[in-house]
Amino acid sequence: MAAWIFIPHNSEAQHHYNAWFRTTLSHPVSEKIRIDTEWQHRRQNGQDNKNLLDKNLMFTFRNWMHYQHNEDVKFSVSPFAYFSHYRVIQQQADETAHPGKEIRLSAALELQHEIFRKLYITDRNALEYRMFGGSQSDITRLRNRLGIRYDLMKQIRFSFYDELLFNITGTPAGHFFDHDRISMNLEYSISSEVKLDLGYMHINRLSGYIIKENNIIMNLTCKL
Repeated sequence: MAAWIFIPHNSEAQHHYNAWFRTTLSHPVSEKIRIDTEWQHRRQNGQDNKNLLDKNLMFTFRNWMHYQHNEDVKFSVSPFAYFSHYRVIQQQADETAHPGKEIRLSAALELQHEIFRKLYITDRNALEYRMFGGSQSDITRLRNRLGIRYDLMKQIRFSFYDELLFNITGTPAGHFFDHDRISMNLEYSISSEVKLDLGYMHINRLSGYIIKENNIIMNLTCKL
């Protein structure tokens, strides 16, 4: 995709393997308003291995409020999110480093447009304000996720998207590009109250040089 032109090219790159797990409790307040509470845990490989469950990578607690304006337009606000970040393991010392803390505020607009029967173009734009513990500067980050979705049947959806993340304040100019996420996802509605998402995501992340991440994703959503 054209988004690849933004990725800095560097012959030095490190490959990484992660597993992302998320559980969401979703509470419909009205026909158009829904409140979600998320718990997320990510794991990563250790030094000199490819075991994607070996070490901690992240713990997260987050609230979202979604307003479904109509079938094709959704507004979302996250007034509070807490993140505990462990270092991406690039050397032995990273395995024992203490995690960093982050408080995050977010707002997003999500659009969809049906181009053929059951086939949609999707577009999500989000703005995040990230506040870190210690001496690290706060960061404002912009995200754009463009993709396609095919509703195979009522219970099954398949999605493919590319999401670009850019730091617009709080980092040096050379770190304007943060990372690029390319993902495939299968959504299966087990019942009207339970939904399971399974997917694979490839990330090119800038950390002095490019880190290439391979991520297996599993999300479980339960409607209260």
